[in-house]
Amino acid sequence: MIKAVLIDIDDTIFDFDKCSKNAFKKTLKKLDLSYKEKDFLYFNEVNDILWNKQKLEKININEVFIERSIMMSKYFELDIEKEIFNDLFVEFLYDEIKMVDEIEDLLSYLSNKYQIYAASNGIYGMQINRLKKSNLDKYFKDIFVSDKMGYEKPDKRFFEKIMNITKYSNKNLIMIGDSIKSDIIGAKNSGIKSIYFNKGNKKISDKDFTYQVKKLSEIKKIL
Repeated sequence: MIKAVLIDIDDTIFDFDKCSKNAFKKTLKKLDLSYKEKDFLYFNEVNDILWNKQKLEKININEVFIERSIMMSKYFELDIEKEIFNDLFVEFLYDEIKMVDEIEDLLSYLSNKYQIYAASNGIYGMQINRLKKSNLDKYFKDIFVSDKMGYEKPDKRFFEKIMNITKYSNKNLIMIGDSIKSDIIGAKNSGIKSIYFNKGNKKISDKDFTYQVKKLSEIKKIL
């Protein structure tokens, strides 16, 4: 019986593309660089490559940040400390709260039936700040983020630690997220049911999820 819901943050609660684009523009402005769409497209390519490596557990999140900063510094030929690009980007991302459509309505609905927990990879301070700034924190019983947990999704230990803290078994939990590799595979390997938020209507060959939705409002029919 489902008693609690785990929900991812980036691209499930907050629209990461919109948030990162705003943070990217602010970063370039701070560095006295003009914004061009092709630059942001390259930044997204770098992000996709590095985060896919993280999801495959080839690198950790800190290594994602370091490599991203080095690659972007080379791209813009910045004659400055390499880490500064990522430091500025993360600083600006802290305050970006562009929400995914229907998320607040869904959280309000779920909070009347279940305990809700955020389950995210990333920086704890950033995720807490964004949830508070958006006034969504009121829906959450607790917030679990990888840098404070000591493990990153899809590592089973991330989910096991949540179960130890919440005292819910895998049979009592369900995971909602947009990433097959992090959210869905991680939940499956831990014996937790999942709802794959396939907002881009991607073609999926391996059905590792328990349920699939294209809009968050469809989750009301499941839970």
